[in-house]
Amino acid sequence: MTESKEKSHIQDPIEEKLAIRAQEVKEAMERIEELDEIRYVPGFEDRIGFFPNLESLPESPLKARFSYGEDAPNMSSEYGQDASTGEKNVGEFLETQGFINSPNVIKVLGKYEGTHAQVEEVDFDTPKDRPEISGNFVFTRDSNITLIIKPADCPVAIVYCKDKEGNPLVAICHAGRDAIDAGLIRQGFWDLQDKLGVDLSEAKIGVFPGISQKNYFITNEPERRGSSISERNWGEFITQKETDDLSEKRHVDMLSAFEMQALQAGVRPENIQAYRVDVYEDAAAGKAYSRRYSGEHDGDRLGGQVVAVQLTTEEQFH
Repeated sequence: MTESKEKSHIQDPIEEKLAIRAQEVKEAMERIEELDEIRYVPGFEDRIGFFPNLESLPESPLKARFSYGEDAPNMSSEYGQDASTGEKNVGEFLETQGFINSPNVIKVLGKYEGTHAQVEEVDFDTPKDRPEISGNFVFTRDSNITLIIKPADCPVAIVYCKDKEGNPLVAICHAGRDAIDAGLIRQGFWDLQDKLGVDLSEAKIGVFPGISQKNYFITNEPERRGSSISERNWGEFITQKETDDLSEKRHVDMLSAFEMQALQAGVRPENIQAYRVDVYEDAAAGKAYSRRYSGEHDGDRLGGQVVAVQLTTEEQFH
């Protein structure tokens, strides 16, 4: 019996590590602040929102904004309109919000593609060859670029922290279904800790709205994932499996699963603030774009929002 336990520990040390803190993480989740309505930038009501906890950081080390609301245009260059219109809308958004790095902008594509880096650092030279990055945890320590992502249904987190030398760092973490299922949220934070010496207990996080559990599901069909769903990476935030049908719909709470993995990695609950706002229901009300809602309602509200972030310097505010 002892040999079997030791073998199990060697094969999957993460499982034991997470099990030890399971109750602690569960209790910590109750302390995360969640907002039930969008906070808008003054003068841009029903159009551009912000993250209150990031906005109030001492010395304003970053600028983070997102499009949202009845007056927010479609920011997608793929869905619901032609590419030029989408790019024009994004350009106007960046200009009105004072993102001074344009056109040095890197677009993060929240896609889980096994052959591409999923946790990656970018800098000023990256856009020269790769203005678009496929990944789910993309970060920079370079204040000369702006990171953007165009989410539709998935929560997106902005992460601010410092490396072991005290250099500020900002990341876009796309908490999509495949990234969560692969444990990439937790792994992304651990990479920052192990490779850059980031103290995760000091990391500050703001989370953009996503779709609620009742309106979103995943299946185990081969075209989506070659192996079974990772129960560990969803915890209690996925409905129970009831059949052996690979197309069985299992509803998932992506925001809570993100929060769980962040806490498991070592982030403190008081440093996370998340919008518990459903983009699916807001799409029905004409206040958001949702591909899941669009797919179920004849193309209505097809498109996407945009989230943008950049590191700043004191000189840029004076």
